[in-house]
Amino acid sequence: MNSYVKKFPKNPDFERNNFFNGYCLIDGKLGIEVDYIDMMIGHEFYQIESESIHIYYILEGSGKANINGTIYDIESGYTIEIPANTEFAFKGKLKMIEIMKPPFNPNTHIDTRKNDL
Repeated sequence: MNSYVKKFPKNPDFERNNFFNGYCLIDGKLGIEVDYIDMMIGHEFYQIESESIHIYYILEGSGKANINGTIYDIESGYTIEIPANTEFAFKGKLKMIEIMKPPFNPNTHIDTRKNDL
């Protein structure tokens, strides 16, 4: 397989306590990160990224998103854009593609509080 065509790995690149699994497709060499997220129940915590913009495209499923205190019903076909410095969390069973610019950096990620959705 060359660098133009890629496939998600068979095993998750990251996971969080049975809340979701993630598979990284593009690792940041282009200044972005692209992940496939298989969310079983939602985020465990609200989070804020101080540098990254997140764009999610919901492939399958439904749930709720709390973005800066506003709750949205989300489902397959929706696109969600979360600017840097914005608190957010998802709840539900969702399969989605996530694009982050710049790529995830644990030094700019903050878990703020338990997800109450």
